Amino acid sequence: MAEKKQEQTYERKMARLDEILTCLDNSATPIDKLAEDVKEGARLIKDLEKKLKEVETEVADAFKELEEKGQ
Repeated sequence: MAEKKQEQTYERKMARLDEILTCLDNSATPIDKLAEDVKEGARLIKDLEKKLKEVETEVADAFKELEEKGQ
């Protein structure tokens, strides 16, 4: 169940990042909020990259374990 919650968190972060990027692309972000949104986007990117690296390591470890059991 905890894995599902983490997945939703990742998905929410991706959705928020997409929302920020869309507003920036469309010049829909008010200038007074621009720096705030850019900082939030940078934080989201950092969090998402960290999560992807964690998952990549977990998947690699799982495959390594499978290979070791198969030998």
